[in-house]
Amino acid sequence: MKYKRKGIVGSDDRIQVKPGKTQILPFKAVVKVKMSAQAGSCSGVLIGPRHVLSAAHCFHNGSSLLTPIRALEIGILQRNERFTLYSVKDVFIPRALTEARRVNPEYDYAVLTLQRPHGRQFLKILAMSMKNLLRFRTMHFACFPKDKLENTMWYSSCPVGWQPNSTAYKTVIMNKCDAAGGCSGAGVYVWDRSSNNRYVIGVLSSTVNKKPKNVITRLTSRKVKEICRWIGWLKKSGCRRSTS
Repeated sequence: MKYKRKGIVGSDDRIQVKPGKTQILPFKAVVKVKMSAQAGSCSGVLIGPRHVLSAAHCFHNGSSLLTPIRALEIGILQRNERFTLYSVKDVFIPRALTEARRVNPEYDYAVLTLQRPHGRQFLKILAMSMKNLLRFRTMHFACFPKDKLENTMWYSSCPVGWQPNSTAYKTVIMNKCDAAGGCSGAGVYVWDRSSNNRYVIGVLSSTVNKKPKNVITRLTSRKVKEICRWIGWLKKSGCRRSTS
């Protein structure tokens, strides 16, 4: 799977998130990850008081970091449509990625730890099988696409996708949600209407084989356990030590 510009499938169904709504969950947990001028930017989601979940390929090629940690900044959009910037203290990359020495959508996720708390609400992470995901029918994400004004957030939703018929990709989800460059790393979530909770179940990763479909890295129990180790087993983030 090659990492390319995200796709618009059919008509463009993205919706701009109005400034007031960017300060309400789930949108207040959406962030912009600023790299170097050459590398551009990705999106991400707050999953802890100092923790951002995003896509590993934004920062790492499997062998080394693409951007020095000191150059990374997390932008949180305020009501005045300006970003408050936070410096990054550390970046955690899946062990499987560094062992394989190449990026693969099976493990295209990473956590960035901020230098200081952001003081906002955040979303919980949750491992979920495809069978359980299909019960929700719809998946959602918001991001900062490069084909829109820089300080604007855009929302996408679409039916829960499908797992490709491939032995190489067992924990990715193909989907037809509209996205564009800059949306890599967006936290994909489902909405449990019975409890009115949103749970991050994956990370927007890539497009595949020049087809107008996007790829989501699905969070499994093993991935959630790894992420929870990185962020210190925070219960408010959805971490439970019994996760297996």
